[in-house]
Amino acid sequence: MEKVLYAGIDVAKAKFDVSITIDGEERIYYETIQNEKGGFKKLVKELKKLQKKFKIKKVHICMEATGIYHCELCEHLLKYSALVVSVINPAQSKAFAKSLLLRTKTDKSDSMMLAQYAKKHNPKPVSKLPENLKKLRTLVRYENSLVKSLNQEAGKKENCLDEYEEELIDEHINFLRKQQKDVIEKIQTMIKDDEFLNRQITLLKTVDGIGDKSAWVILSELKFDSIENLSPKAQVCNAGLSPRKHDSGDVTGGRTSICKMGNKLIRKVLFMPALRCTKNENHFTAFYNRLRNRGKSHKQAQTAVMRKMLYVSCGVLK
Repeated sequence: MEKVLYAGIDVAKAKFDVSITIDGEERIYYETIQNEKGGFKKLVKELKKLQKKFKIKKVHICMEATGIYHCELCEHLLKYSALVVSVINPAQSKAFAKSLLLRTKTDKSDSMMLAQYAKKHNPKPVSKLPENLKKLRTLVRYENSLVKSLNQEAGKKENCLDEYEEELIDEHINFLRKQQKDVIEKIQTMIKDDEFLNRQITLLKTVDGIGDKSAWVILSELKFDSIENLSPKAQVCNAGLSPRKHDSGDVTGGRTSICKMGNKLIRKVLFMPALRCTKNENHFTAFYNRLRNRGKSHKQAQTAVMRKMLYVSCGVLK
Protein backbone atom coordinates (compact mmCIF):
# COMPACT_ATOMS: atom_id res chain seq x y z
CA MET A 1 0.00 0.00 0.00
CA GLU A 2 1.22 3.47 -0.89
CA LYS A 3 2.38 5.51 2.08
CA VAL A 4 0.75 8.88 2.72
CA LEU A 5 1.72 11.85 4.85
CA TYR A 6 -1.34 12.92 6.86
CA ALA A 7 -1.24 16.54 8.01
CA GLY A 8 -3.78 18.00 10.44
CA ILE A 9 -4.03 21.79 10.60
CA ASP A 10 -5.82 23.60 13.43
CA VAL A 11 -6.41 27.12 12.09
CA ALA A 12 -6.81 30.28 14.16
CA LYS A 13 -6.91 33.95 13.19
CA ALA A 14 -3.19 34.71 13.61
CA LYS A 15 -1.58 31.26 13.38
CA PHE A 16 -2.14 27.61 12.65
CA ASP A 17 -0.80 24.43 14.26
CA VAL A 18 0.40 21.56 12.08
CA SER A 19 0.82 17.93 13.11
CA ILE A 20 1.97 15.30 10.62
CA THR A 21 1.80 11.52 10.89
CA ILE A 22 2.19 8.51 8.63
CA ASP A 23 0.62 5.70 10.65
CA GLY A 24 -1.97 7.80 12.53
CA GLU A 25 -0.26 7.09 15.86
CA GLU A 26 3.20 8.68 15.94
CA ARG A 27 3.61 12.42 15.34
CA ILE A 28 6.65 12.97 13.11
CA TYR A 29 6.34 16.77 12.86
CA TYR A 30 4.71 19.60 14.79
CA GLU A 31 4.99 23.36 14.45
CA THR A 32 3.02 26.56 14.97
CA ILE A 33 3.11 28.80 11.89
CA GLN A 34 1.84 32.32 11.23
CA ASN A 35 -1.41 32.47 9.26
CA GLU A 36 -0.08 34.60 6.40
CA LYS A 37 1.54 34.11 2.99
CA GLY A 38 5.02 33.64 4.40
CA GLY A 39 3.67 30.94 6.71
CA PHE A 40 1.91 29.19 3.83
CA LYS A 41 5.18 28.97 1.88
CA LYS A 42 6.99 27.69 4.98
CA LEU A 43 4.40 24.92 5.40
CA VAL A 44 4.77 23.78 1.79
CA LYS A 45 8.57 23.84 2.15
CA GLU A 46 8.40 21.64 5.28
CA LEU A 47 6.01 19.22 3.57
CA LYS A 48 8.41 18.85 0.64
CA LYS A 49 11.28 18.12 3.06
CA LEU A 50 9.25 15.37 4.74
CA GLN A 51 8.23 13.92 1.37
CA LYS A 52 11.90 13.69 0.39
CA LYS A 53 12.99 12.34 3.79
CA PHE A 54 10.40 9.52 3.93
CA LYS A 55 10.19 9.04 0.14
CA ILE A 56 6.44 9.68 0.08
CA LYS A 57 4.69 11.32 -2.88
CA LYS A 58 1.15 11.87 -1.56
CA VAL A 59 0.21 14.33 1.18
CA HIS A 60 -3.34 14.52 2.57
CA ILE A 61 -4.08 17.72 4.52
CA CYS A 62 -7.15 18.02 6.74
CA MET A 63 -8.51 21.18 8.38
CA GLU A 64 -11.79 22.41 9.82
CA ALA A 65 -13.97 25.07 8.24
CA THR A 66 -13.28 28.03 10.55
CA GLY A 67 -15.21 30.97 9.14
CA ILE A 68 -12.85 32.82 6.80
CA TYR A 69 -9.58 32.05 8.60
CA HIS A 70 -8.87 28.81 6.71
CA CYS A 71 -9.82 30.11 3.25
CA GLU A 72 -6.56 31.79 2.21
CA LEU A 73 -4.46 28.84 3.43
CA CYS A 74 -6.73 26.38 1.61
CA GLU A 75 -6.55 28.39 -1.65
CA HIS A 76 -2.75 28.47 -1.46
CA LEU A 77 -2.42 24.71 -0.84
CA LEU A 78 -4.76 23.89 -3.74
CA LYS A 79 -2.16 25.30 -6.15
CA TYR A 80 0.02 22.22 -5.58
CA SER A 81 -1.05 19.05 -7.39
CA ALA A 82 0.81 16.78 -4.95
CA LEU A 83 -1.31 18.03 -2.03
CA VAL A 84 -4.79 16.69 -1.32
CA VAL A 85 -6.74 19.20 0.81
CA SER A 86 -9.90 18.35 2.76
CA VAL A 87 -12.01 20.85 4.70
CA ILE A 88 -14.40 19.15 7.12
CA ASN A 89 -17.37 20.28 9.18
CA PRO A 90 -16.30 21.06 12.79
CA ALA A 91 -19.15 18.81 13.96
CA GLN A 92 -17.36 15.85 12.34
CA SER A 93 -14.05 16.54 14.07
CA LYS A 94 -15.79 17.16 17.41
CA ALA A 95 -17.59 13.81 17.21
CA PHE A 96 -14.35 12.08 16.17
CA ALA A 97 -12.47 13.64 19.11
CA LYS A 98 -15.15 12.30 21.48
CA SER A 99 -14.79 8.82 19.97
CA LEU A 100 -11.05 8.95 20.77
CA LEU A 101 -11.89 9.79 24.42
CA LEU A 102 -9.45 12.72 24.35
CA ARG A 103 -9.02 14.28 27.77
CA THR A 104 -7.34 17.47 26.63
CA LYS A 105 -8.19 20.09 24.05
CA THR A 106 -5.27 22.17 22.87
CA ASP A 107 -4.23 23.44 19.46
CA LYS A 108 -1.50 20.79 19.38
CA SER A 109 -3.85 17.91 20.24
CA ASP A 110 -6.52 19.20 17.83
CA SER A 111 -4.06 19.27 14.92
CA MET A 112 -3.02 15.68 15.65
CA MET A 113 -6.67 14.65 15.92
CA LEU A 114 -7.33 16.12 12.45
CA ALA A 115 -4.37 14.18 11.03
CA GLN A 116 -5.78 10.99 12.59
CA TYR A 117 -9.19 11.82 11.10
CA ALA A 118 -7.64 12.07 7.64
CA LYS A 119 -5.92 8.70 8.14
CA LYS A 120 -9.05 6.98 9.46
CA HIS A 121 -11.80 8.45 7.23
CA ASN A 122 -9.96 9.68 4.11
CA PRO A 123 -12.29 12.72 3.67
CA LYS A 124 -13.12 13.97 0.20
CA PRO A 125 -10.82 16.64 -1.26
CA VAL A 126 -12.22 20.13 -1.47
CA SER A 127 -12.91 21.52 -4.93
CA LYS A 128 -11.55 24.89 -5.98
CA LEU A 129 -14.34 27.40 -6.58
CA PRO A 130 -14.04 29.30 -9.90
CA GLU A 131 -13.16 32.98 -9.44
CA ASN A 132 -16.43 34.25 -10.96
CA LEU A 133 -18.57 32.13 -8.60
CA LYS A 134 -16.33 33.03 -5.67
CA LYS A 135 -16.81 36.75 -6.34
CA LEU A 136 -20.56 36.30 -6.88
CA ARG A 137 -20.87 34.44 -3.55
CA THR A 138 -19.00 37.19 -1.71
CA LEU A 139 -21.21 39.96 -3.14
CA VAL A 140 -24.48 38.05 -2.66
CA ARG A 141 -23.64 37.22 0.95
CA TYR A 142 -22.74 40.85 1.60
CA GLU A 143 -26.03 42.02 0.08
CA ASN A 144 -27.85 39.60 2.39
CA SER A 145 -25.98 41.01 5.39
CA LEU A 146 -27.02 44.53 4.35
CA VAL A 147 -30.70 43.41 4.26
CA LYS A 148 -30.28 42.00 7.76
CA SER A 149 -28.70 45.25 8.99
CA LEU A 150 -31.51 47.31 7.43
CA ASN A 151 -34.12 45.20 9.24
CA GLN A 152 -32.24 45.66 12.52
CA GLU A 153 -32.09 49.45 12.07
CA ALA A 154 -35.81 49.57 11.18
CA GLY A 155 -36.57 47.73 14.43
CA LYS A 156 -34.44 50.19 16.40
CA LYS A 157 -36.28 53.11 14.80
CA GLU A 158 -39.66 51.73 15.84
CA ASN A 159 -38.58 51.67 19.49
CA CYS A 160 -36.68 54.97 19.38
CA LEU A 161 -37.83 57.74 21.75
CA ASP A 162 -35.08 60.31 21.17
CA GLU A 163 -35.14 62.59 18.09
CA TYR A 164 -31.36 62.79 17.77
CA GLU A 165 -31.04 59.00 17.95
CA GLU A 166 -33.73 58.71 15.27
CA GLU A 167 -31.75 61.08 13.00
CA LEU A 168 -28.64 58.92 13.44
CA ILE A 169 -30.61 55.77 12.63
CA ASP A 170 -32.06 57.43 9.49
CA GLU A 171 -28.54 58.38 8.37
CA HIS A 172 -27.37 54.82 8.90
CA ILE A 173 -30.38 53.42 7.02
CA ASN A 174 -29.71 55.75 4.06
CA PHE A 175 -26.05 54.70 4.05
CA LEU A 176 -26.99 50.99 4.08
CA ARG A 177 -29.54 51.49 1.28
CA LYS A 178 -26.93 53.24 -0.86
CA GLN A 179 -24.48 50.41 -0.26
CA GLN A 180 -27.16 47.84 -1.08
CA LYS A 181 -27.96 49.64 -4.34
CA ASP A 182 -24.27 49.75 -5.29
CA VAL A 183 -23.77 46.04 -4.50
CA ILE A 184 -26.86 45.02 -6.50
CA GLU A 185 -25.65 47.07 -9.49
CA LYS A 186 -22.21 45.42 -9.18
CA ILE A 187 -23.81 41.95 -9.16
CA GLN A 188 -26.00 42.76 -12.17
CA THR A 189 -23.03 44.13 -14.13
CA MET A 190 -20.88 41.12 -13.27
CA ILE A 191 -23.60 38.68 -14.40
CA LYS A 192 -24.20 40.65 -17.60
CA ASP A 193 -20.49 40.63 -18.49
CA ASP A 194 -19.91 36.94 -17.64
CA GLU A 195 -21.33 34.51 -20.21
CA PHE A 196 -21.41 31.52 -17.83
CA LEU A 197 -23.13 33.40 -14.99
CA ASN A 198 -25.58 35.08 -17.37
CA ARG A 199 -26.62 31.75 -18.89
CA GLN A 200 -27.06 29.98 -15.53
CA ILE A 201 -29.05 32.82 -13.94
CA THR A 202 -31.33 32.98 -17.00
CA LEU A 203 -31.94 29.22 -16.76
CA LEU A 204 -32.68 29.40 -13.03
CA LYS A 205 -35.24 32.15 -13.57
CA THR A 206 -37.24 29.80 -15.83
CA VAL A 207 -38.20 27.86 -12.67
CA ASP A 208 -41.55 29.06 -11.29
CA GLY A 209 -41.09 31.26 -8.23
CA ILE A 210 -37.35 31.90 -8.75
CA GLY A 211 -36.50 35.57 -9.28
CA ASP A 212 -33.23 37.46 -9.58
CA LYS A 213 -32.12 37.38 -5.94
CA SER A 214 -33.21 33.77 -5.43
CA ALA A 215 -31.25 32.76 -8.54
CA TRP A 216 -28.16 34.64 -7.30
CA VAL A 217 -28.20 32.82 -3.96
CA ILE A 218 -28.88 29.37 -5.42
CA LEU A 219 -26.10 29.59 -8.02
CA SER A 220 -23.53 31.09 -5.65
CA GLU A 221 -24.23 28.64 -2.80
CA LEU A 222 -24.45 25.37 -4.76
CA LYS A 223 -21.58 22.98 -4.07
CA PHE A 224 -20.17 21.21 -7.13
CA ASP A 225 -16.94 20.30 -8.94
CA SER A 226 -18.36 21.11 -12.37
CA ILE A 227 -21.78 22.19 -13.58
CA GLU A 228 -21.97 19.10 -15.83
CA ASN A 229 -21.65 16.74 -12.83
CA LEU A 230 -24.17 18.59 -10.65
CA SER A 231 -26.03 16.11 -8.44
CA PRO A 232 -29.52 17.27 -7.32
CA LYS A 233 -29.52 14.77 -4.46
CA ALA A 234 -26.16 16.09 -3.19
CA GLN A 235 -27.44 19.68 -3.39
CA VAL A 236 -30.53 18.77 -1.34
CA CYS A 237 -28.19 17.38 1.34
CA ASN A 238 -25.98 20.46 1.05
CA ALA A 239 -29.04 22.67 1.71
CA GLY A 240 -30.10 20.60 4.72
CA LEU A 241 -33.43 19.69 3.09
CA SER A 242 -33.00 15.91 3.19
CA PRO A 243 -35.49 14.01 5.40
CA ARG A 244 -34.40 12.88 8.84
CA LYS A 245 -36.33 9.94 10.25
CA HIS A 246 -36.37 9.09 13.96
CA ASP A 247 -36.85 5.34 14.61
CA SER A 248 -35.36 3.66 17.66
CA GLY A 249 -36.39 0.37 19.23
CA ASP A 250 -40.14 0.31 19.82
CA VAL A 251 -40.46 4.00 18.95
CA THR A 252 -41.34 4.07 15.25
CA GLY A 253 -43.49 6.11 12.91
CA GLY A 254 -42.59 9.50 14.39
CA ARG A 255 -42.88 12.66 12.36
CA THR A 256 -40.08 13.02 9.82
CA SER A 257 -38.24 16.35 9.85
CA ILE A 258 -35.48 17.82 7.72
CA CYS A 259 -31.91 17.48 8.95
CA LYS A 260 -31.00 21.21 8.63
CA MET A 261 -27.33 20.15 8.48
CA GLY A 262 -26.39 22.32 5.54
CA ASN A 263 -26.49 25.73 3.92
CA LYS A 264 -29.28 27.71 5.57
CA LEU A 265 -29.06 30.47 2.93
CA ILE A 266 -30.50 28.15 0.29
CA ARG A 267 -33.33 27.07 2.62
CA LYS A 268 -34.05 30.68 3.45
CA VAL A 269 -34.22 31.83 -0.17
CA LEU A 270 -36.53 28.93 -1.16
CA PHE A 271 -38.99 29.51 1.68
CA MET A 272 -40.99 32.38 0.16
CA PRO A 273 -41.16 30.97 -3.41
CA ALA A 274 -42.47 27.69 -1.93
CA LEU A 275 -44.99 29.58 0.20
CA ARG A 276 -46.25 31.55 -2.82
CA CYS A 277 -47.12 28.34 -4.66
CA THR A 278 -49.67 27.58 -1.92
CA LYS A 279 -51.54 30.80 -2.74
CA ASN A 280 -50.82 31.41 -6.42
CA GLU A 281 -51.18 28.80 -9.15
CA ASN A 282 -47.85 27.66 -10.65
CA HIS A 283 -45.92 24.52 -11.64
CA PHE A 284 -45.55 23.34 -8.00
CA THR A 285 -49.11 24.00 -6.81
CA ALA A 286 -50.47 20.62 -7.95
CA PHE A 287 -47.61 18.86 -6.13
CA TYR A 288 -48.36 20.82 -2.94
CA ASN A 289 -52.13 20.07 -3.15
CA ARG A 290 -51.45 16.38 -3.76
CA LEU A 291 -49.38 16.17 -0.58
CA ARG A 292 -52.03 18.02 1.44
CA ASN A 293 -54.71 15.61 0.16
CA ARG A 294 -52.55 12.70 1.36
CA GLY A 295 -52.69 14.09 4.89
CA LYS A 296 -49.39 15.99 5.03
CA SER A 297 -49.33 19.17 7.08
CA HIS A 298 -48.82 22.57 5.45
CA LYS A 299 -45.25 22.76 6.76
CA GLN A 300 -44.36 19.28 5.48
CA ALA A 301 -45.86 19.99 2.06
CA GLN A 302 -44.13 23.36 1.79
CA THR A 303 -40.77 21.82 2.73
CA ALA A 304 -41.29 19.14 0.08
CA VAL A 305 -41.96 21.93 -2.46
CA MET A 306 -38.71 23.63 -1.43
CA ARG A 307 -36.87 20.37 -2.02
CA LYS A 308 -38.56 19.87 -5.40
CA MET A 309 -37.73 23.45 -6.43
CA LEU A 310 -34.08 22.77 -5.70
CA TYR A 311 -34.20 19.53 -7.71
CA VAL A 312 -35.73 21.39 -10.67
CA SER A 313 -33.21 24.25 -10.32
CA CYS A 314 -30.33 21.76 -10.50
CA GLY A 315 -31.99 20.09 -13.48
CA VAL A 316 -32.13 23.25 -15.59
CA LEU A 317 -28.49 24.20 -15.00
CA LYS A 318 -25.96 23.14 -17.62
